[in-house]
Amino acid sequence: MRPVRLAILTLLILTASTVAKPRTAFDPGKPKELKAEARGPYAVDLDWKNVRGSEGYYVYRDGNRVAEANSSDYRDEGLQPATTYVYQVSAFDDDGDEGDLSDPVQVTTEALPAPTVPTDLVATTVGPYRIDLQWSPSASESGIAFYRVFRDGDAVATTGATAYEDSNLAPETSYEYRVSAVDRLDQESGLSEPAAAVTEMEPGPPPPRNLAAVAQSAIQINLSWSPPVASIYPVQGYNVYRDGEPIGFVVSTAFADAGLSAETTYGYTVSSVDTRGVEGELSVEVAATTDTSTDVIPPAPPTGLRLVGG
Repeated sequence: MRPVRLAILTLLILTASTVAKPRTAFDPGKPKELKAEARGPYAVDLDWKNVRGSEGYYVYRDGNRVAEANSSDYRDEGLQPATTYVYQVSAFDDDGDEGDLSDPVQVTTEALPAPTVPTDLVATTVGPYRIDLQWSPSASESGIAFYRVFRDGDAVATTGATAYEDSNLAPETSYEYRVSAVDRLDQESGLSEPAAAVTEMEPGPPPPRNLAAVAQSAIQINLSWSPPVASIYPVQGYNVYRDGEPIGFVVSTAFADAGLSAETTYGYTVSSVDTRGVEGELSVEVAATTDTSTDVIPPAPPTGLRLVGG
């Protein structure tokens, strides 16, 4: 029995040695020396060391397989400007079996050029409380989202237009403006050249009301009027004009114009003056005529007289 047992054992060993080994999974190791370089705002170039025995490579962006490459380089296109991406690659064989992923590399695409600086900024005063701005549009590859308005160095507003009304300002005040452009990628241009303007003085008080002129005599005309209805600042007095020329300032609402010529017509206007010393508009003109003179001119002495009688 021992020779039979030995023969059977020998047969089993020989049979086992002639059975094919099962095929192992593709295991070339992970690709090495992966490099990534931005090519402008929309593309990234990848290259790595070739893996011997590979049929091709899979490209992964941010953990997602995005492409298949036949060589050890690849250009990834259609990306977003100024955006960071993480890449890895793996090799696969002709059966599609995939090896390990490479070490990750990170790359940021280039930003688009910032918008051009706004030009031709003009500041125009519109009264005591407002200044209007206008400028020429900026250019941007991604499009202009809005413009930022700066007053005296501080950002005060944004607008989608190439004009802006800056209101609620202080009267008689100088302001300097600049403008920048911001594109749809939130990139901001430099500041424009400055433009300055000075707001106007606040208006003077309204004119007096109900001006009347009455001849008092051959040499005097009396004036009277009512104060204006309302004024930003209190009225401190009135300027009186005769035939367009100033003849006096009074704090009351009456004035006696004396030393005139008899039987002469005079035109009068009056303006209000506020506590700032600012004069308002003139009232409506009124006129009056002095009386006829009351002076008696003595008759000429008689001539050719002779004494009669004895």
